[in-house]
Amino acid sequence: MYLKTCLLVLLQKERSYGYSLANDLRQFGIDPDMIDISIIYRALRDLEIEGLVTTSWEERSLGPQRRMYGLTLQGREVLLSLMQELQERRREIEALERVYEEATKRDP
Repeated sequence: MYLKTCLLVLLQKERSYGYSLANDLRQFGIDPDMIDISIIYRALRDLEIEGLVTTSWEERSLGPQRRMYGLTLQGREVLLSLMQELQERRREIEALERVYEEATKRDP
């Protein structure tokens, strides 16, 4: 789910195509050289099937056509919900870390 969430965040910023999205995943700690590009395209296809992403062909004067991906309204809503869940998990983890740190200070 992490990969799909990262893709949704990138597509919220702007429409893009697969290889560009793969490179942009670096900012989330995902090295595109260490992941098969087919996994990224499969995740994009799954997001499209779920109605979260749309695709269209971008025609360019030079080079082949590219499949462009964009976020749907439903995709924006789902992303908002996912981000709220992640923020709640972060608060829970931070609380756990605080309690752990307090416990280890008393009993090393």
